[in-house]
Amino acid sequence: MCRSLEKKIELLPAEQVLREFLLEAAQEVPNLEIWITGGWVRDRLLGLPSSDLDFALNNLTGREFGKFLASFSTRPEIQSKYSQKADNLGIPGSRSVQFTIIERNAEMAKQLETARGSLFGLDIDLVNLRKEIYNGQSRTPRMDFGTPEEDALRRDATVNALFFHLEKQEVIDLTGKGLKDLQARIMRTPLDPYQTFMDDPLRVLRLIRLSSKLGFDIDSQTQASIGDHRVQQALDKIITRDRINIEVFKMMRDTDPATALEQIFQLRLFVPVFLRFDSPLLAHIKNTFPFKKKTLWPATWPRAYSLLTKLLQLNSHLGLMVQSAEDVESIWVMAICTPIAGFRHGRLQEAVQDVTNALRLPVKITRILESALQNYDSISNVVESIVTNRDKPPLPSVVGMAIRSWGSTWQTQLVYVLLAQAVHTQSTSTPPGFLDFEAYSRPKVEEHILDRFSVFVDYIWAMDLQNAHLKRPLLDGNQIQNHYGLLHGGKYLKNAIDGLIAWQFDHSNASVEEAKVWLLQERDTLGIPPSET
Repeated sequence: MCRSLEKKIELLPAEQVLREFLLEAAQEVPNLEIWITGGWVRDRLLGLPSSDLDFALNNLTGREFGKFLASFSTRPEIQSKYSQKADNLGIPGSRSVQFTIIERNAEMAKQLETARGSLFGLDIDLVNLRKEIYNGQSRTPRMDFGTPEEDALRRDATVNALFFHLEKQEVIDLTGKGLKDLQARIMRTPLDPYQTFMDDPLRVLRLIRLSSKLGFDIDSQTQASIGDHRVQQALDKIITRDRINIEVFKMMRDTDPATALEQIFQLRLFVPVFLRFDSPLLAHIKNTFPFKKKTLWPATWPRAYSLLTKLLQLNSHLGLMVQSAEDVESIWVMAICTPIAGFRHGRLQEAVQDVTNALRLPVKITRILESALQNYDSISNVVESIVTNRDKPPLPSVVGMAIRSWGSTWQTQLVYVLLAQAVHTQSTSTPPGFLDFEAYSRPKVEEHILDRFSVFVDYIWAMDLQNAHLKRPLLDGNQIQNHYGLLHGGKYLKNAIDGLIAWQFDHSNASVEEAKVWLLQERDTLGIPPSET
C-alpha cells in the first residue's frame, strides 16, 4: 500500500530565500500572483529532490518579470539583504540576476516570452500562465495568457498539473485528480486522452518517459488512446524526428530505460518510434518476426533490453565491460536496433540510414551501429571459436588482430552482437528466416547467450587483450624500413607492422631486439623487398 502523501511542502533554505526575494519583488507589480508548477511540485510531494523550478505568472510574461528582476536585484539594499541571507545559510549568493530570454519563435515551438536563469543555486524558469489554442492547420499551438485552471488542464499529466502558491505556500490541485493519482502512482491526462494526444502526439512519449522514471502505471483509458492507430499515425507524420530523439534519449538517460522500452513494446509503438510506418524495411522485418494482431511485436525484442539490464548489474568481466561504457546511451541504442541485424547482408546501409533518420541518431552512434553490422559475422565467429575450443582456444594473435580490425568501439559492437543474437535466436524446427518466439523462453535464451559471451570476455581479460585495438609495434615504420635496409616505404610496411603486432600478441614480453630477429626471420613471409643499401 502506498504511504500517505503530505499536501504541504516545506521549503528548503535556498527555496525559502528565493521565495522571499520573489515576493518582495512582486510587491511592486500590481496584482501579480506566482505559482511553482510542474515537476518540482510533483517530486517534492513524492519526497524526491528537485532544484529545477518553473514559476508561472498571472499577468506578466516571463521575459517582462525577468527583466524587472534583473533591475530589482541591482538595488544596493536588495544586494546587501539577500547576499547576507544567502551567506548566512551557506547558499551561493548573487550580486546581480542574469536571465537568458527566449524570444518568440514559432519554428522552434517556443511561442512564449520566457526567462531562464539561476538564483541562490537553483535553476529557475519564468513563464506566464497559458492556454493552448490549436487552429487545425498546425500541431504547434498558439499560446495565450490563461487562467490557472486552463494552464493546469493543458498539461500532459494530472501529476504534472499540481501548483504551489508561492505566497500562501499551498499545494493546489486544479484538475481534482493530481493528488489522488500521485498517491495511487497513476499516470493519466487531465482531459480526454485521445484529444490530448491528437493535439500533441509527443505527449505519448513524454507520458511513457515520466511513468517509467517514477515507476507509475499508465491508466487503461490512456493506454487505449495511445494504441489508437490515428494517434500513432499522428506521432509518425506530425512530430519531427528531432523532438522524438529528445524524448527517447531522455529515456536512455533516466534511471530505468528498460521499463520505458517495455512500455513502448507493450503499447505497440516500436513503429512509429524506432521505424517509420513507410519504412521499406518494415515488410521484411514483419516476415522475420511474424506479425499477429493479438501478439506484441517484434516478439523477441524484449530479450535485448532485458538482457542489457542484467549485464548492467552483472559482477563479471562481461558485466563490468558493459558498465564501464563511457556513453551508456549508445548501449541502449544498440538494444533498440537489434531487430535490424538481419539486414547486414545486402541492405546494411539502408537499414542503418532508416534507423538513423527515425531517431536522428548522432553521427557517433550511427558509425558504431554500422560497424557492429559490418563486423557482426566476424565477431560471432571469433566468439564461437573461443566457446567451442575452451580447452584449446585460438592464439591471442588471432583474437587480438580481430579486435584491431573491429576498431576502437569493439566493446559496444560486441554488446550489439550479443543482444542481437538473443533477439534472433530461433528453434531448429523453425523455418529459415522466421523466429519461433515461443520455442525458447527469455530466461533460457539469456542464460545461453550470457554463458557464451562471458567465456569470450573472460578470455579477453585473461590474455590482456582489452586494449588490443591500441597495440603499438615495438618498431615503427621508419625503424622497420631501416632494419630491412630499404630506402623507400611501401605497402610492405603494413604487412610488416601487422605481422609484428600479431607476433607481439603471442610474445607479450618480447624485447625490441627479439622483434628485430623475428622480422629478419619472416622477411620472405611478409613480402619484404630486397635490401637497397
